[in-house]
Amino acid sequence: MPPAPLPPDEAKRLLALRSYEILDTEAEEAFDRIVTLAADLTGNPIALVSLVDEARQWFKAGVGLPVRETHRDHAFCAHAILSPREAMVVTDAVQDPRLCDNPLVTGEPGLRSYLGVPLVDSDGFALGTLCVLDTVAKAPGDGAVALLRTLAQAVVANLELHRALRRSEAMALTDEVTGLPNRRGIAATLGRAMQERQAVTVIVIDLDHFKEANDSAGHAAGDAVLREVAQRLRQGVRGGDVVGRIGGDEFAVLLMGLADRAAATEAVRRLSAVLHKPVAHAGMSLRLGATIGAAMAPADADGAEAALRLADEAMVQAKRLGRGGIGWACRADAERVHRVTAIIRAFDADLGGATVLSGATVHLQPILRLDGTQATVAVEALARWADPELGAVPPAQLFPAIGPARAARLGEVVRDQALAAMAVLRGSGLTGARLAINLSAAEVARADIVEHIVAQVERGGLGLDAIEVEITEEVLLDRVSNRTLDQLAALRGRGAKLALDDFGTGHSGLAQLLRLPLDAVKLDKRFVQKLGTDRRAEEIIRATVSLAHGLGMVVVAEGVETAQQAAMATALGCDRAQGYFFAAPMDRQALSAWLMDRQPDAPGAPVPLRPRGQRAAG
Repeated sequence: MPPAPLPPDEAKRLLALRSYEILDTEAEEAFDRIVTLAADLTGNPIALVSLVDEARQWFKAGVGLPVRETHRDHAFCAHAILSPREAMVVTDAVQDPRLCDNPLVTGEPGLRSYLGVPLVDSDGFALGTLCVLDTVAKAPGDGAVALLRTLAQAVVANLELHRALRRSEAMALTDEVTGLPNRRGIAATLGRAMQERQAVTVIVIDLDHFKEANDSAGHAAGDAVLREVAQRLRQGVRGGDVVGRIGGDEFAVLLMGLADRAAATEAVRRLSAVLHKPVAHAGMSLRLGATIGAAMAPADADGAEAALRLADEAMVQAKRLGRGGIGWACRADAERVHRVTAIIRAFDADLGGATVLSGATVHLQPILRLDGTQATVAVEALARWADPELGAVPPAQLFPAIGPARAARLGEVVRDQALAAMAVLRGSGLTGARLAINLSAAEVARADIVEHIVAQVERGGLGLDAIEVEITEEVLLDRVSNRTLDQLAALRGRGAKLALDDFGTGHSGLAQLLRLPLDAVKLDKRFVQKLGTDRRAEEIIRATVSLAHGLGMVVVAEGVETAQQAAMATALGCDRAQGYFFAAPMDRQALSAWLMDRQPDAPGAPVPLRPRGQRAAG
């Protein structure tokens, strides 16, 4: 029996078939239903979705034939695909010279009749057929060809959808600029390797001088640097290793199967060397360098994300010692990253895609006036989160671990709780203080932040005139758009007060204070807590108070923990204070009791600090 001749475009046809990544995949209900329909509606015991591969025909779906594939030389469909636009009809295979000595005809199952419609993709390639067969000789029934053509179109549509979904998934795991796997892709590859108990050396690379290339020569130059780095890294690793871009100027390399520390160290050094050579672009020589961190998995970490974080931590530690270095993870790093990973997992489990965070609570800390009355002028809402197994996670651990997106969700939930609590306290007449809420730079950048906050405040039973919005210095950085600042100005214009939190952390500089109309500046607690022990802190606070007052702003001393700090903050001209010396953060019930104890006629009401004889602040 001579085999069917090959189509003239066979090489391209095979490439098209393989682009669907469908061969040898599991059964799928959509295809199974189509072959069942084809068999039932045409009155044939056998129906197949047959894909003609290089040396075989493989059945994606089938009824009536208990095999998944046959040799291509035995495939009726190998003949059918030679005429992609026509149905192939065989009324009696014994009488057909192409098929009469076919083993499937002369032996089991003794095939006689065949009707096959080619599965033609959008580029015109016949991938295989949808076919029906019987063990008795017969012509197809009325309408059988038209029916099979319709069902074949459904098969092709499902194949196209299958390919589109796979390509979409691949794009979601691929970096657009370099074509390398992105962070999700790297994490997925690393996760599979660790599930298979394969040793991997995980390398995180942060490019030095990348911003310099972008700023001096434009984004095209930056993209050229990224592509060149990708090429150098691919050339610098073995065939089975994986290179990815996991951030703006961060890359990752997975040295698969490498558990030997000495060999891994040598490999990292080679990569470092190739990344310290300049990049030629548009007649320029762009400076390049890299700081590298590395970790061994599973020796140092038991999960993909933990291993990446550990390598990243090693890179950060190396960068603190100067650019261009190489850092290796240590056991202390592993324990810290393990804690971070546990926090993220527990937080995500708490989130669960729902609208609540069961572990989230609000603590409220009073802000007092330093004019001799110690009146409570505001109450700051502070986010807290606890997990049944991890316990209460301190904010200093929580926020660096969960990142800005999760922190924004936590802030949302906590603001709702704080607004409800203050509505009760103000409604009971215990206080007329405003509620101070925190907004991160990411939240302020939301296009609908004004409407969002207004709706949230009103839903909580308050108005904007009862709100102080606290922002960090990050919001005032030069790279923050004027539109973002306009969002804040709009909130202030509708009655809210604006305060700059943690002032003095070094991010903005004094000139940035002019970018936004502010009502208050909150001094970072590191200055306040050095009062009485560091003369420089006193001078910085004195100068800041003078500047703020000159700009019409109120100054708040944060983190006041001792009587000496409170007295010195007052003497230096601070208008308000906040800290454990006055009151710790507390829940609504505790704050209610604290406010009641401070009523003028309450027994044991606190004696106010001596007035400083300077201007009072509202």
